[in-house]
Parts: sequence; structure tokens; C-alpha cells
Amino acid sequence: MKISQRLFWPLLFVCPLLTAEPFEDEDLDLDALMGMDVQATSAMKRAQSAFDTASSIYVLSKEQITNSGATSVPEALKMVPGLIVRQLDNNQWAISSRGIASRFSSKLLVMIDGQSLYTPKFAAVYWETLNVPLYDIERIEVIRGQGGLLWGSNANNGVINIITKNSIDTRGGYANVTTGNQINVDANLRYGGDISNIGSYRAYGHVKDANESKKGISLAPNDTTKQNSLGFRADFTPNDEWSALLQGDVTHSTLGQNYRGVIDETNENISFSDDLKRTDSRIMARLENRVSPDANQMLQISWLKQNGSQDYIKEDFESIDIDYQMNFIYQSLQLDWGLNYRYNSISFAESVFLDSDKNFDNLKQFGALVQAQYNVTPDTLDFIIGTKLDHNDLTGWENQPSARLIYKPVDNHLTWGAISRSVRTPTLIEFNDNFKVNGTEIKDLTGLSSGFGQIDDYRIATYLNGNDKVKSENYLSYELGYRFTANDWSLDLSTYYTDANNVAVIDMNTHAEQFTPILELFLAGRIPEVFQALTMTRIDLDFASVADTTTKGFDLVVSWQPVDNLNTEFGYSYTDYKYDLPPRVEPAIGYDSKNRQLFAKADYSFLTNHNVFATLRAINSNAYNTDNYTTLDISWNWQATPVWSTAISGKNLFAGSHIEYNNTRETYTLPNYIDECITFTISANF
Repeated sequence: MKISQRLFWPLLFVCPLLTAEPFEDEDLDLDALMGMDVQATSAMKRAQSAFDTASSIYVLSKEQITNSGATSVPEALKMVPGLIVRQLDNNQWAISSRGIASRFSSKLLVMIDGQSLYTPKFAAVYWETLNVPLYDIERIEVIRGQGGLLWGSNANNGVINIITKNSIDTRGGYANVTTGNQINVDANLRYGGDISNIGSYRAYGHVKDANESKKGISLAPNDTTKQNSLGFRADFTPNDEWSALLQGDVTHSTLGQNYRGVIDETNENISFSDDLKRTDSRIMARLENRVSPDANQMLQISWLKQNGSQDYIKEDFESIDIDYQMNFIYQSLQLDWGLNYRYNSISFAESVFLDSDKNFDNLKQFGALVQAQYNVTPDTLDFIIGTKLDHNDLTGWENQPSARLIYKPVDNHLTWGAISRSVRTPTLIEFNDNFKVNGTEIKDLTGLSSGFGQIDDYRIATYLNGNDKVKSENYLSYELGYRFTANDWSLDLSTYYTDANNVAVIDMNTHAEQFTPILELFLAGRIPEVFQALTMTRIDLDFASVADTTTKGFDLVVSWQPVDNLNTEFGYSYTDYKYDLPPRVEPAIGYDSKNRQLFAKADYSFLTNHNVFATLRAINSNAYNTDNYTTLDISWNWQATPVWSTAISGKNLFAGSHIEYNNTRETYTLPNYIDECITFTISANF
């Protein structure tokens, strides 16, 4: 597709997206900019160099987030090579790794500073209401692959941990305002300061008003956004041994969305528009203690509450998490162990298309982890082994062991390998709930025509039922990786092969014998009674843990710094996803597919306080019922004075108006066309 000249040429002469802070990348080397020398915490649950980590990890730095022009976390994640990021409309996203991205039922664990956002009803992450101020993000750590050992169930395909800045780094004032052809206003205000001589704080607010898309599929677009939020963070360091963190926020969102659902007696999916009103609140407290030079411990307590209301669905979810961890080093051994407990309170009002068999108003989960890293050969060979034991109310005890090996023959070469097992526990939709789906037409069921249109076109009420016999999905993964770094370039390659069993699929057995009496009425010519009998009949399809899947592929990322003021990155990812299905079943999420992604990124600083940042993605996949597409996001940033900065960004260039996600069979959300977008931002530090 040709890029729109109307959108592209102004980018060559004006100045794109805003920077929250003066440019810092001139003082950073290549590895710092590409995230390889940072101390990442998500892969080992303790600080460790990303380069030395036995996982396929990518660290998205604050410099990249600042320069990119992104206005939300999902937008920022488009910069992560190998991550699947699909936009449904102007406020909804489907994001995953090493599998199939779905609006709901993700196998990707998402956290903010280690606080999980997982909801057991849909296993969903509501990306549209995940409102973390981008200017307060220190980095985003992304693990492609299993994270079950450290983070527990439902981290099968990866982990995303959004790490926010210590408030000591955000003292003073900051404000920005963004507007554009899709955003009326996106405004942020933050102020921070000291707390005596023992700590610091910040408080912030956010307001957003965004427009709907230009074009829908079957309905006029309704994907407007009205959002406001307030938040705070306080950090305390009374001495060298103790530190504490307290943070919280509340976000209220009114989001226009289009849906498909069975909401009347026709038993047919009907397209309709509705406003989703959500209030998301969270509080997290963490206490850390350095017991000795070789040992430290951490206690974290967090609370999350999500309320959602639409015409046909009302949801109230609350969780409390308690995590304790201790890390210590003894000679060549590093040992990490921890305990965790989670309580989920779930209230979900029955609707015209969703009801529950059992009254699950709460779910509890608890467990323990232990992990040992032994330095077999000093600075050369490390062996890591551990396991996570979890108990949940649906499937009982689950075990997730892992073994990893790190071989570093010289400082700038590293090879790693891993064998790990993880589980995905059933969602309540799969275990307990009955979901009314598009009715089955008689002519499709029988393959015959009765000659009576009222009968042939009638849709029998059809339900997809949860099944309390479903099991946890088991994933066994084999991974192998290699890293290399030099003065001006680096390489990161990871390959993987994953077998999964007990995968939840849909049993399509319609129990045809129930239609024998109706057939007898038809043969007897008692047509009115036939129609009456059909209205009293229903087809029940069930979830069943009877399928296997195989996933294999690789991720390659090459970073290159040809000159001091230009950093580039190139990536290619390939995923092959296949089902092994018994007769009469269909996949619940996705289908046999291949996903390819070609990725390029450039960060160029020139003149005085000018910067251009661009990300190009070429997507080739048959998993989402869409055409392949290529998009360019580009931003021009200008730090006009030490206080004022401004920027212009062009997003979704090259692709034109396109659909990124069209698997409407998997979700009742209707996507819209994604269009090119221009934003203008101005900000001030004071």
C-alpha cells in the first residue's frame, strides 16, 4: 500500500512527537539503549543483567518510550520485536506472544511493578483501561516464553512487567497535552517532591477524550474514549537496610464499542453498539529489607478492583495478592524462595446471553517457589533449577518446574537453554459459565430443506457451556538462545518448541438424537407442532480438555549503532501454531496458522535537541482473518528549551485504512478499520 502523502510529507518538515524530558540518549551506549545492560527483574525475580538472563527477554527503555510518540502502553508495546500487537479499534487491543493473540483468554501475564492484572473470569487484560502514565515508566520488561516458575499459572506465552520510576526521579512538575485527528485532548499533570529526608512522592492526573474510527465493518464506528484518572506513588528509604513503596491509582473510563450477541428470541447474533463504563482501582505496598550483604527479603501486598457495566454485562472483580520472597547468596549458590496468596472476589450479574451453573463468588490461590542458581564454572557456566507449586480452587495443585543453563565462554558471547513446564488454569467461562452463541439454522444442521422457510431458517438456541471436568492446560517448552555484543552492534537469537496438552476446545456434538421426535412430527405433517417443538429445543456445546497444540519458531533481533547519534534495530519473528484435534471438536482460540513479523527501528538525534524515532512493522499472518499489512510509526521531537518540548507523530502510516483483527467468532467485540493518525504534543518540565 502507498503511504498517504497528505500525512507523510508534513513529517519531513514539521517536528513530531513530544519528549517528556530532555534527550538523554547521547550519554548512553548501544546496550543501554537496546536494554541489554539494564538490571531486569522479571526473568529471575531479582536484579540481573538482561544480557546474562536465560530467557528470551527484551527491555523497552524509557528513552524509546519517550521518543516514540506512543500515548498508551499498547502503543508502546508495538516497539517490542516478536510481540503480537493487534488493534481492534480506537480503544481495544489483542496482545500476546508465541501464540494467538485474542481479545480475551490471553496466556500472557501482565503486571505493573509486579502486581498482576489477571482476571479469572475471562483471563483478560483490559488494555483500554490500563492507564499507566508513559512519562513515569522506567522500563517495560517483556519475556517471550514461559514464566510459570516465578510468576505462577497463566504465564505460558510470556510476561509483561511495567516498571515505573522511583518517585525520587520525578520531583518537580510536569505537564503535557496531546491532540490530533483521532484525539481531541490527552492531558497529563504530575508533581513530585521530597518527604522530609527519608523519601519522596509524586501525584498525577490524566484526562483523555478521543474520537471514533472512520469506518466500521457492519456498524457505524462507536469507539470513542472518555477517560480520567488520578494516582500517586511514595518511596521511603529511612536507611541503607530498609526501603518501602506505596502507590495507587483509580481510572474511570467510558468507552464506546460495537458488539455481536444473542439478545432476543431470534437466537441470532445481532450487531449493536453500547457504552462500556469501567472503574479500575489498585493499591500496592512493598517493603524491602537488606538482611545482610548477601541476603534480602521482600513483602508485597496489592489490591485490585475492576467494575464494568454495559447493557448486557455487569462485572465486579476484586483481588488481594500477598507475596513474600527471600534471595541470598552463599559462595557459588544463589537461592530464591517465596510464598504467595491470592484471593479473588467475583460478582458477575447474569445477562440475556451469559449465566453460571455454580455460584463462584470467590476463588483462592496459594503457592510457593524455590529456585537455585549454581555457578558451576566461575563467570562461565551457570545451572538454574527450580519449581513453583500452586493450588487453585478449580483444578487443585499444579507443579511448574524449570531447568536452565547459561554458558558464557567470553564476556561478549552467551548461550542459554531451558526446559520448563507451565500451566494455564481454566477461566470461569470454560469451567462454569454458559454462553449463548449464534443459533444453529435447521438447514445447516440437517443439510436438507423441508420446503418451509419458517422451519429451514429457524435458528435453534445454541449454548457454549462451561465444563467442570476441564483440566489445566499443560505446556512443555524447550528453548535455546544465543547473544553477542560488540562496540557497535549486538545480536539476540532465541528458538523454541512447545507441546501443550489438555488444551480447551469446543465439543461440537449436537446430540442429534434429540431431534428424532421432531422429525416424526414433520413426517406426520404436523408442521405447527414442529415449529413449537423447535422453540423448546436447545443445542449444548461444551468445553473439553481434549486437544494438543504444537508451537515452534524463533525471534531474531540485531541492534546496530553505525554512528554515535543513530541507533537502529532489526528483527524477524516466526511462529508456527498447530492443533491436533479429535473428531467433532473445534478450536476455542485461533486455528492452525503461521505468523511472521519483520521489524525495523531507528532512533536518530541531530542538530540541537532534535530527534526522529521510527518503527516499521511488516506483518504476515493467517491467524486473524485479515490481510497482511505494513505500518510505520514516526515521531519528530524537539526540546525547544530546558522547560518546553514539542513533537509531532504519524502513526499507522503505509497501511492505509486496514483491519488488524477480525476473529469475531472468538469474541463478541466487532472491530473497526484502523486509520493513519497524526498527533501533536507540547510538554513542560517545571
